[in-house]
Amino acid sequence: MQRDFNLVVTILGELRDADTAALSQEDIETAVQASMPDAPPAALIAHHLDILSDAGLIAAVPTTDDTDAETYWRLTWKGHDALEQEEEDEYDDDDDDDDDN
Repeated sequence: MQRDFNLVVTILGELRDADTAALSQEDIETAVQASMPDAPPAALIAHHLDILSDAGLIAAVPTTDDTDAETYWRLTWKGHDALEQEEEDEYDDDDDDDDDN
């Protein structure tokens, strides 16, 4: 399974822009499906959550409620930095396009 960089950026952005410190996997899936025109299936989103965690960009939040078995995810410091870098790169690319005209 290949990484989808657009999906990575979307997930990180949804976590950063959330009204809460962490989102459930279901909330992330819903947000991604709402913001991506060709949203991937839930299994692919789950895979990307795992590899983002492996990279240290997001972290699972332990739940204190024994009845809630759902995983919640939060953005790490490294995740914030990666998202800011992506946005700076995007801004620089836009400036380069303006210079070509």
